Amino acid sequence: MTISRGSLRALALFALFAGLTAFAQNSVPLAVEGKAAAVVVVPDGADGRSPEWRAAALLTTHLALMSGARLEVKRERDLGTVRLIGGRLVLATPVPAQGLPGEALLGTEGVPGETAGAARQTPSFLLVGAGNLTKMLGAEAEGVGVGGIRLKTFPNAVVLLGGPTSTPGEPGDDAEGVRYAAIELLERLGCGYLWPGPTGKVVPKRATVSVEPLDVRYTPSIRCRHIRVSGWSDRSDTGLKHLGVTQEQIAEWQKARAEIDGPPPEREDLKALNWTGWQRLGGRLPSFGHAGGGLRDGAKHMKEHPEWFAQQADGTRDQGGDSRWRLCKSNPELIAFVANDIIERVKADPTLTLVSLDSNDGGSNTGFCLCERCKALDPPDGPKIQLMTFGQRLRPDQPARKREMIEYVSLTDRMVFYWNSIAERVTQVHPNVQFGVSVYSAWTNPPVKRRLHPNLLTRYVPGDTTQLKGWQEAGLRQVFWRPNILLFNRRDGKLKSFVGPLCDAMRTFADVGIRQTDFDSIMNNWATAGLSYYAAARLNWNPRLTADEIIRDYSVRGFGPAAEPVAQYFSRIESLSRKGIKGSHAAPEDYVYTPETTAELRGLLNAADAASGGDAEIRARIAFLRMGLNYTELHERLDDMARRAQASEPGLDRTSARQWLDLNYLLMMDIMIGQEMAVNVPAITWGSGGFAKWRPLPPPPAGLSKPALTDRLRDPACRQTGREDSLEALLKVFRLTP
Repeated sequence: MTISRGSLRALALFALFAGLTAFAQNSVPLAVEGKAAAVVVVPDGADGRSPEWRAAALLTTHLALMSGARLEVKRERDLGTVRLIGGRLVLATPVPAQGLPGEALLGTEGVPGETAGAARQTPSFLLVGAGNLTKMLGAEAEGVGVGGIRLKTFPNAVVLLGGPTSTPGEPGDDAEGVRYAAIELLERLGCGYLWPGPTGKVVPKRATVSVEPLDVRYTPSIRCRHIRVSGWSDRSDTGLKHLGVTQEQIAEWQKARAEIDGPPPEREDLKALNWTGWQRLGGRLPSFGHAGGGLRDGAKHMKEHPEWFAQQADGTRDQGGDSRWRLCKSNPELIAFVANDIIERVKADPTLTLVSLDSNDGGSNTGFCLCERCKALDPPDGPKIQLMTFGQRLRPDQPARKREMIEYVSLTDRMVFYWNSIAERVTQVHPNVQFGVSVYSAWTNPPVKRRLHPNLLTRYVPGDTTQLKGWQEAGLRQVFWRPNILLFNRRDGKLKSFVGPLCDAMRTFADVGIRQTDFDSIMNNWATAGLSYYAAARLNWNPRLTADEIIRDYSVRGFGPAAEPVAQYFSRIESLSRKGIKGSHAAPEDYVYTPETTAELRGLLNAADAASGGDAEIRARIAFLRMGLNYTELHERLDDMARRAQASEPGLDRTSARQWLDLNYLLMMDIMIGQEMAVNVPAITWGSGGFAKWRPLPPPPAGLSKPALTDRLRDPACRQTGREDSLEALLKVFRLTP
């Protein structure tokens, strides 16, 4: 992917100098030379919990950080009488002149003589939400849908309006569009949020801020925009156990480090809104999950009705004690039982309008049903897939079941039969109930013979769109994309970028009318996957953005004069990453980040550093990216050494391998203690099975245990800064070499 050098320079100059020159003729000043030039106005009914008040607080917080000017927030009634004269809002009672610009900046041309003095004393107005003043100006949000925004400038006013929270037959959005409109304005003024935390938040500094003419009316086509964010879990605890530490120890080290470095400065903008809120992710998502095919209390029914459960290749229906049971989808008694249970549940709770028929996910001791009745539902000419089952035990007393993969046909037709059979029974009694199901696993391919019941709400899980047309032909109506694609580096944490494939997929979904998304998941590897997380969020708001536009926006917004080499850095990573997106279990590519490749990428980050002009915030962001590159190069080197050791290649330097393993342990511990947003160390340690792939490398010698390594981290000088330009420099930082 190539980013136009000319377009980058033009956009960078615009971002750097917009608002610094004299106001354009029709611009609306908000702050002049560090002093407030506007008042923020909310409707009389707004209070501290209302969307308008929260949007106003978001604006004043960021404008204060930008210019040093703290704009007041007033209700309309607090302004007194306001008149509309010559297209301007004019206060009947002059306000104190302190802090307000003179007529040279505000302008009073066309204002009658008796009110010209009042006009000179009248600030600009930032009108947040619909009220009497917006009506006076004739500003309205007509035609703006749920979650939509309306921004319009007038001679001395900026109007920010939002669409409704809901309309009949549409998913709702409790956030209202007025907050989204405030974010839109701030982004047009240069603010942004690249990743969570202080270094990722962008608030440009300039004493004078004005709004150029605007007339924006926009409703997001994706009404429910969701991206899951990984939190702490039992998997994280398992990862820590592999590292030989506990949560309490990590918290203690973080506290000790904070005592040395001092507490991080309080940032009002970070408290005002988190990363997902800033990206305008929202909307009321239809909620359903894996539900055992709609059968509740499966453990009980396993004993009473074993015939309801999947028959394995060995003829048994034993689920191996697994709570993620599989069902015999052709069993008529099972279908009747599940349907009747749903009918009774809806009778007891008429608000229940969506019921999950989703199958259980995974299952280590269960396979899909291979009874003759289920097999009869599978078209022999269906697409071929690999299917997991449990074959015949080698001995009758063998304790473990023999797990195996067999070639079979797609199970989609049997799944549609099961879903439809239940939906047909239930809707005879409750015609408006919907049934949540998912397209994934052994039923990713569209059905060959069957069509979907109209009451099925279908989540499309594949990361690409190759099967989408077939599902639409089978009756898929409301597109709900629930991909796993953001899990792409959850097991190794290495640098990857899939902005291009994300853009291609979202554009295709936009063409067929996508309405809802639920991405799984941001794994908090922000220094190595942050651009793809950012792209997914931006595409949820506008699914027709191009990869060039997203990379350019990320680079210019966050890195200003260093945008060009940063964009080239990400474009190179994009070209190194695999071309398609299939899910979270793709095999890693062999040694992508070779010494030659990382040297090229380091050169681009060094060029960005040189172009930053010494700007501390930009250099901190470049250092954050460099941490991801250092981590990636080290893990690539260890993976390559482990492959060579596994193959018993001659010439492997095992002493050197020991040194790199020690460096990795210290580096990952240091990330957890002081840079936890760079790479999600506990999750990666869990996902790699405690780095089982490195077991062919030498174990740690008795004299160099993990606690001994960890003691080094107590030294404030023994930590990475992101300025280290090689792995050898990191060895010195952590005192593994002189």
